[in-house]
Amino acid sequence: MEKDENRIREVIGVFQGIDQLAGFARERSGWGDSDGGFGVIYPEDLDEYQREVEKLCIPDGQVEVYGFWGPPNGYQFLAMERFYLEILASMLESLGQRDSAQEVRELIPHCPTAPLA
Repeated sequence: MEKDENRIREVIGVFQGIDQLAGFARERSGWGDSDGGFGVIYPEDLDEYQREVEKLCIPDGQVEVYGFWGPPNGYQFLAMERFYLEILASMLESLGQRDSAQEVRELIPHCPTAPLA
């Protein structure tokens, strides 16, 4: 779990304009950094082609986190959405973005719950 936390912090940390991530979280919308290949994908971000043809699945209540463009040279894993939001709120708080951190914290109780596969 510590490894996942460190990677989530890494992914969040590379995003230019971290304060924008609270808005993405509120909308449950993924985001990506095209410079280094880091990002977060929500279940709703997958389109029909990705679900039906590519057989991609992100269970509700989870997000996919990726770095360095994902495998084979990078990483890609599922994390509970609330875990991602807790880390995001903590990072926003540490950067003095108290309002954005509070906005993210208020989302946590409303996250769908799903067991990690």
